[in-house]
Amino acid sequence: MSPRRALIAALLTGACTSPSSAPPADVPHDLRDASEVSDVSLPDLTAEVRFPLLQERVFSAASCDVIEGCSVPGRRRLLRFDLTTPNLGPADLHLGAPTVDGRVQPGFQWGDCHGHYHFEGYAEYRLVDAMGRDVARGRKQAFCLEDTDRYNATQPLADRDRFSCSNQGIHAGWMDVYPRGLDCQYIDVTDVPPGTYRIRATVNGERRIAEARYDNNVGELTVEIPAVLPDAGAVDGGDAAVIDPTLPCATTEQGEHRDCGWDAEQGTRVCTPGAMVTVGCDPACGEPLGACASDPVLRVCAGDAICADLAALGSNDDACPVDGARNPCSRVTVTCPPSGRIRVLTGPYRAGSAYTCRVETR
Repeated sequence: MSPRRALIAALLTGACTSPSSAPPADVPHDLRDASEVSDVSLPDLTAEVRFPLLQERVFSAASCDVIEGCSVPGRRRLLRFDLTTPNLGPADLHLGAPTVDGRVQPGFQWGDCHGHYHFEGYAEYRLVDAMGRDVARGRKQAFCLEDTDRYNATQPLADRDRFSCSNQGIHAGWMDVYPRGLDCQYIDVTDVPPGTYRIRATVNGERRIAEARYDNNVGELTVEIPAVLPDAGAVDGGDAAVIDPTLPCATTEQGEHRDCGWDAEQGTRVCTPGAMVTVGCDPACGEPLGACASDPVLRVCAGDAICADLAALGSNDDACPVDGARNPCSRVTVTCPPSGRIRVLTGPYRAGSAYTCRVETR
C-alpha cells in the first residue's frame, strides 16, 4: 500500500494518532472537517445522477427490497437511476478490507441481498419539487466502493490494482457506478402525483470520509413523473424507459447492463412464441453461432422496440470459457415472446470501443 493510501485508510478507521487529525471521540472513524488534516492530500467525491427509469413492480413480503426497508409489499412505482460517484482527487480513497482477522471493521455492514460488505450510509436519495421540498425519500444507501471505470484518469489500472468489494476504495480519477438495476437503487414514488421533480443524491453527507471539499457532494437530475406509464412489454406491470440505449455514453461505460452505447439491428427477428431461441455471435460454445471480434455484449428485446436493461428478455457478456480461458464472444437463450418477434442490440463491452458481433439465431 502506498503511504498516501495508508494514511487515508488510517483517517477513516481512527488509527491516525496525530492530535491535528484525530476525529472526535464520539465518532471514532469520522472526520467532519478536512481542515483538521490539511497537511495531507485528500480525495474529492462528487455525485452524478444518470439514466432514470420508471418501473412498476410487485414485491412480496419475502423480497430483499422489503426486508431491507426500501419498499413495502404490493405493486409499487419505482424511480430507478444510476448513481456515479467519481473521485476527483488528488488522493485515492482507500477504505480497505471490510474484515480483518475475521472482525468486521468500523463503518462496514454485510449486505444479505448483494452478498458482500457495504460501507454504511454512503449515499442518500430524495425527490424534491420545484421549491426544493422533499416529496419522497429513498433509504440511506450503503455501498461497496470500487473502481468501476475511469472518470478523468489518463492511465488505466491493471485488474489486480483496482479497488473491489474485498478491498474497497476509489482511485483518484476513477469512479464507482451503482447501476439502477440493483436492489434498492431507486426512490419509491407510488404516492407522488404527476409532475416535474428533481432527483437529489448526496454522497458522504455525514462526512464520515475525509475529503478535500464537501460543497460538491450533491448531484441532481430533473425528471418527469407521468400519470400512467407506457407499456414497454416487460413483466411486473411494464417498464417505461426515459432514455434511449442507442445514444452515446457520457463516459466510458462498460458491461451488458448499461443503457447507452448500444447498436440496434435495423429489423426484428421472427421466432415461435413460447419456444426457446438462442441468439449469439459466438462460434466457440457448442454449435457455432455467428462470429465475434474484440469483446462484444448482447441484448435481446421483446417485439419491435429497443429496450432498457430492466425490460430485456436477456443479455450476455462472455458466453462460456473455452479450454479454461475466457471467451469474449456472446450468446444468450431466451423465451420467444407472444408477439413472435425479437429485437437484438449489440455493442462493445466498453462503450465506444471497436467490436464485431455478427448475430445468428437458433
